Amino acid sequence: MAVSRAARPDELIAILRARAGETIDAARLEQKLRSSRKLRVKLGIDPTSPHLHIGHMLPLWFLRAFQDAGHRAVLIIGDFTARIGDPSGRSAARTALSTAQVKKNERTYLAQIGRVLDLKRAEVRHNSEWLGTMRLEQFLGLLARFPLKSAWEREDFQKRLAAGKPVQLSEAMYPVLQAYDSVAVKADVELGGMDQRLNVLAGRELQAAFGKEPQDVVLLPYLVGLDGSQKMSKSLGNTIDLLDAADVMFGKVMRIPDALIPSYAALAAWLPAADVDRIVAGLQRGENPRDAKLEVAEGLVRRFYGDAAARAARAAFVRLFSARDQSGEFPESALGPGRYAALDIIARLGGTSKSEARRLLAGKALEINQRPVLGADTTVELESGDVIRIGKKKFFRVP
Repeated sequence: MAVSRAARPDELIAILRARAGETIDAARLEQKLRSSRKLRVKLGIDPTSPHLHIGHMLPLWFLRAFQDAGHRAVLIIGDFTARIGDPSGRSAARTALSTAQVKKNERTYLAQIGRVLDLKRAEVRHNSEWLGTMRLEQFLGLLARFPLKSAWEREDFQKRLAAGKPVQLSEAMYPVLQAYDSVAVKADVELGGMDQRLNVLAGRELQAAFGKEPQDVVLLPYLVGLDGSQKMSKSLGNTIDLLDAADVMFGKVMRIPDALIPSYAALAAWLPAADVDRIVAGLQRGENPRDAKLEVAEGLVRRFYGDAAARAARAAFVRLFSARDQSGEFPESALGPGRYAALDIIARLGGTSKSEARRLLAGKALEINQRPVLGADTTVELESGDVIRIGKKKFFRVP
């Protein structure tokens, strides 16, 4: 990740105005940012999966912006709340996770988060510190501060009930527990997605109930996934993962629908506002969306792999697609994601016999994402979006 310089208060305010979805209370927060007060800025992440994607990174970019402006980044690993699961926006209850599963998921979290956040300057906490030791009497006292109506009227719960799907009582406890996180760490500001609105507002309510100054809230837009229709989610297979190689990350950005270019420029690649405005203006003038995607893809890869890797990924992508028609549109492969023998890939997609496939393979006629596949006994793991080249002219994209 590129090293950030210290940001001035007006730069941070400009970021919040341009890129945040909603700020509560915006005027009060901006006044604090212009003062010399150092704020405690909270972000909670539940380790419900071992891998993070760039949708998870968006709130971390905001947290890093606060950090660069001299404020204290408070990162809460929700190892206790992950066992319940955040119900926000869910059409069904999450599968309960064991303590062992949560710990396993968490093992790679800090390494991935550290690609954005300066962990040496951050305060990293686990909410099991206070929730795991809370007495029943304390917990019941928390529940007494929230009316049942606030949980019952949640839109996501009502949709599930209307569809005949159950809502677990434990799910209704999630906002209460997350709210107590804000009390425990004395948060001045909390970051969260727009779908987290009810949860983070509960933090304000609980702080006020404890006689504390309510935290300000910065709600962030979410990234739509590669399918162009739904929030980026590992379960939907529409993600750009933090562990993706530079060329894979680049290629995935090139697959996004044109309508997502502005949001990916601002929120994924985190390009300067002037560059985002220029890209949007160019698209409105009818410029080729492919050129804008190249800039956005390079910007995203640069943030995680540096300038050299970003330039190399761009050059490799252009070389790959110049062999076709520069449009990036390939016929869909008849082979979906999964493991295949290299010979079978050539035979099935190339329409050749096994003996001819063996000859072609020996001549380096098979590439996956520009990487040659050698050896008749080689097996290949195909993933959605992979580009397969057979010979000089046959290209396919894995659906």
